[in-house]
Amino acid sequence: QLIAGPIVRYETVAEQINHRKENLTDFCDGVVRFIIGLAKKVLIANQLALTADVAFKNNIDGSLSVSMAWLGILAYTLQIYYDFSGYSDMAVGLGRMFGFHFVENFNYPYIATSITAFWRRWHISLSTWFRDYVYFPLGGSRVNSKVRLIFNL
Repeated sequence: QLIAGPIVRYETVAEQINHRKENLTDFCDGVVRFIIGLAKKVLIANQLALTADVAFKNNIDGSLSVSMAWLGILAYTLQIYYDFSGYSDMAVGLGRMFGFHFVENFNYPYIATSITAFWRRWHISLSTWFRDYVYFPLGGSRVNSKVRLIFNL
């Protein structure tokens, strides 16, 4: 599940690789962050997955009630967040234990007020990777024709 953690670029950690210094404070902070991530994954995300599974798998015959559908949607939505966020916290925590300081990967995406804000807050390292290595090289929003803009999107 390494794809769930933050995508760390070499230029971001190059200085840390050559000059990092482990210390007890960072190690302890890393352990706490790892435990928080593990708790998000095991205690929250996995339990929400069970709820979502019950809501959807046992109602294949079309007898899914509106309340059960909403429960399943809510459980699955929260499961995805806590799963990715938990793995990211574990990766950031492990890095911190060894003297690395990685960027945050989630910024409370479910409180966003628009799709754009949600995307900026969700899996931040993946979003910036796509922006820098896919969107910008294709011309970004500075394209000369609508056809090219649609192709790039």
